[in-house]
Amino acid sequence: MSSRTIVYGEIIDRAGRQELIGSHRRHTGNLQWKDHPARLDAIEEPSLVFVDLDDPRFSNPEFLLSLSTTGENIRVIGKLNQPDIDKTIRVSKLGVSEVLTPSECLERLHIFMNDLEKEHETEDEKPPEYSVESLIGKSRDMAGIRKTIRLLSEVDFPSALILGETGTGKSLVTKILHNTGVRSKHNLVEVNCSAIPDELFESELFGHTKGAFTDAKSEKTGLFEYARGGTLFLDEVGNLSSSAQAKLLKILEDKKLRKVGDVNVKDINVRVVAATNTNLREAIETGKFREDLFFRLNLLTLEIPPLRKRPEDIAPMIERYLTFYSTIYNKPDIEIEDDAVREMEHYSWPGNVRELCNVIERTVLLSKNRVIRLKDIKAALRRSRISPAERRQIIIDLPPYGISLREIEENVVKQVLNIFNWNKSETAKFLAISRPRLRRIIETGGLEQNRRKS
Repeated sequence: MSSRTIVYGEIIDRAGRQELIGSHRRHTGNLQWKDHPARLDAIEEPSLVFVDLDDPRFSNPEFLLSLSTTGENIRVIGKLNQPDIDKTIRVSKLGVSEVLTPSECLERLHIFMNDLEKEHETEDEKPPEYSVESLIGKSRDMAGIRKTIRLLSEVDFPSALILGETGTGKSLVTKILHNTGVRSKHNLVEVNCSAIPDELFESELFGHTKGAFTDAKSEKTGLFEYARGGTLFLDEVGNLSSSAQAKLLKILEDKKLRKVGDVNVKDINVRVVAATNTNLREAIETGKFREDLFFRLNLLTLEIPPLRKRPEDIAPMIERYLTFYSTIYNKPDIEIEDDAVREMEHYSWPGNVRELCNVIERTVLLSKNRVIRLKDIKAALRRSRISPAERRQIIIDLPPYGISLREIEENVVKQVLNIFNWNKSETAKFLAISRPRLRRIIETGGLEQNRRKS
């Protein structure tokens, strides 16, 4: 690691130096002490340089000028036993930022080392939920996803597309991609594309200048700019309008940003990860999604299979979430019966991992005993089935060319059927319609042909 601070000469006495090393022994490798003047190597550019101005070797103009011009971010601090105004003015013209006494230098070094320790603590305490191991499951599919993420951790790829049904963990995969990758020190910005009105899309993502439109009372930094150097996560990208898709495509192709109301452009360096539960190839065929945008986002693709297609992952997930929620609700040592686990392994999980997590949390919260039994899980699953609003929203894509009420009706019916795992009685009851009417909607809309496999 390159040193962060270099000290030339005796800016503090031996006792002060020992005090500093004793207090911050773990990070004193980030302090480099030099007894002879030498020009800094730009490759090892530090953030701070302390110079003993009482030593003629370190106070000569050529040496001080060489320090201050080595890099843009270097701050040179001088030490004088007895500060002198004339000498302070002279060295300031040579790039010395400030002149301190030995005790002030020691205090400044303590502050620097404390900040360094806080920085390392932040790095060491990266949340475990953002590690590759947090992707629970022993199935071949999950093992493949973990392997891909590990391979991508050392590559600065510009874009990726994550596919999967609602509740499969697309957001978690994005967080892991960001936090295990080369951009982890920069921002991860999440955007729910379904929640941004079309007329505000450009302002939210690109920003605007003061007075750009009626309500623009001050300048606003867009999400692209806020995520510079990091990752912008576009969730539900399949729900963007045609206009928003065109604007997104342009910024991805040009890699340049222009705020609303501005004439100037800025270069941007942002990784874009998009996620959707929409079949984008079908959307392209029907004209609802741009093919060129799809190819731009589809540089890398991770597809997360639904939970019903990887039942071998259910037991490890139960164990992980059971431990987590028993800790959260202060109910240690809770166990679950084998019959209850088998019941969950044979359930189709229309809400995927999000639903499983919800069931475990509810069961732990309501448990009166140390053992979760089969009847407890059955009760939680019944509760889960009749509360689809807890698991997902019904989203209607409104195309720019319009949509008929019949199409809206068929769309809603199809989504509710999927929520209830195609149980027609529960679907009809939830929609407050008769079974014959539900059957007519299914037949006239051809919904059975596109039925989601369970």
